[in-house]
Amino acid sequence: MPIKNLLFDLGGVIIDLHIFKTRAAFEEFGMEDTSRWFIASNQATLLNKYETGKLSTEEFIAGVNEEIGLKISEEDFYTAWTTMLGKVKEPRIGMLKELREKYRVYALSNINAMHAHACHEILQRDHDIYSFHEIFDLVFYSHEIGARKPEPEAWLKVVERTGLIPEETLFMDDNTDNVEMAKKLGFQTAIVDREITEIIANMGL
Repeated sequence: MPIKNLLFDLGGVIIDLHIFKTRAAFEEFGMEDTSRWFIASNQATLLNKYETGKLSTEEFIAGVNEEIGLKISEEDFYTAWTTMLGKVKEPRIGMLKELREKYRVYALSNINAMHAHACHEILQRDHDIYSFHEIFDLVFYSHEIGARKPEPEAWLKVVERTGLIPEETLFMDDNTDNVEMAKKLGFQTAIVDREITEIIANMGL
């Protein structure tokens, strides 16, 4: 079917991710086995709850400190936690603006409150854009909708809110588990394994 809607992941697609920086920051605090906190799936229970809005930021930080036996301040925790977030490159913003002239353009992201806030700070600092809500028709954050990819409910929340037809919607993500689930739900899909602007250009969208 012809594509009428585009549904983008954010981290690693629209905004660069440097997860090693956050791992290194927490290792400096004395955290051991940092990899279990920053993998794309099968994350620690606390992080899953935080990313689906079941824990507040304060509860999450306190829970992590208790689990790892440290006392990282909220300020230091925020700095370390968000240091993985990189650039939203200008060509990607231009790409989204052009795509919105022809398609409905949405975002669906596994994200927590601290990262969402930091992303918006980056957009304001670098592009004078208040938030991702300005450059998409609608943005769906896992901590706001109560579901995260690859849970089917995450996509169903998007469908319920927008009324889009999965078969008319192209979903793009850098995580293969997410892409496979979206495909099972009827979406057209593309794995983001290189610069997203290149993928969009090659698809002729």
